[in-house]
Amino acid sequence: MSKMKKRIFGAVMATVLLLAAFPIRAQAALKDKRIKLRSPYTNCMNRSSSDTYNYDNDSYDFATPYDCDTDKITKKTGTSLTIHWYPIYGASGYEVLNAKGKVVKRIAGMDVNQVTVTGLKENTRYTFRVRAYKKKGKKYTYSKKSAKAVGRTGYSIIGKSTVSAAKMAKYYRSKKSTYPSAYKNLGAATIDDFTRIVYREAARYNIRAEVLFAQMMNETGFLRFGGDVSIYQCNFGGVGATGNGASGIDFRSYAREHYKAFGYKSAASAEKHAVAVGIRSQALHLALYAGAVKNLDNTIDPRGKYVRVGNAPYVQWLGIKDNPYTTGEKHSPSYRAQTRGWAAANDYGYILVEKFIIPMMNA
Repeated sequence: MSKMKKRIFGAVMATVLLLAAFPIRAQAALKDKRIKLRSPYTNCMNRSSSDTYNYDNDSYDFATPYDCDTDKITKKTGTSLTIHWYPIYGASGYEVLNAKGKVVKRIAGMDVNQVTVTGLKENTRYTFRVRAYKKKGKKYTYSKKSAKAVGRTGYSIIGKSTVSAAKMAKYYRSKKSTYPSAYKNLGAATIDDFTRIVYREAARYNIRAEVLFAQMMNETGFLRFGGDVSIYQCNFGGVGATGNGASGIDFRSYAREHYKAFGYKSAASAEKHAVAVGIRSQALHLALYAGAVKNLDNTIDPRGKYVRVGNAPYVQWLGIKDNPYTTGEKHSPSYRAQTRGWAAANDYGYILVEKFIIPMMNA
């Protein structure tokens, strides 16, 4: 064999050995890596440097009620959860495993950082883990599993109520809160009167009464109030209370001013039903967020003009940071993340479901 042939042969063998060794090193490295879950809010275009919320320390950030495959709000969205993670260099793809360790979704591609699991039950809590895989022929090598990604499928705001007025009243009494005597002369002498109005006004706008009532109890501390909003305002959702001492709308005076719009024959009669006026206004406001109604009535809901109609069909999406329009998951018309949702509080919508709606159902 000539010197030239020997050089060529040697170079070829070295290349073969290098190529053979590289996958082994890559696979060995993959075994040592662990998938890190991420929040979809990370690096959101709308996030400011003054933002102090720790979004990545919240388990509910990692598996959100959303369908990233279609990027549309459909019935399937409420029975889907999208799991979010950071991709790993050298991976062939990723697998999502359920609480029992069964693979429920496999997706190819090194740079994939989220996937949607569909066909789940509505309003149900699920736990997932994610792992990367490296495929060589028919052989798979896997990374370490991620931490748990816990999520709850969407709780629809639109629809028939799943609790009765009596059930809401029973739940309220279980909290040992004293019902405000101030409402005796404002159209709701007892908690039973109050919840009957909640049920009626929710049905008027095709939203679930338990969602409306949960929001009221959360916002008012079970009608104890104590913040900027006074108990006498009959403002149960903090409508117009934007902070820094702004008390929001006083629905007693508002009822007098707009009594005809609410169907009363006189200003005095409307004020005597200020509780119903306040509840109705909040019900419409919530219905606009959910998309249960499309046409805004600026008198019934004086803050409705600020709502992006239909951007929060699920309770979880009422939290600004948990809304896909805010996070940038779901495209806004300008393809930029924008602030959507009812409140900025961390886990706002999840708190309504976990700490109010579910206990209410079990009361």
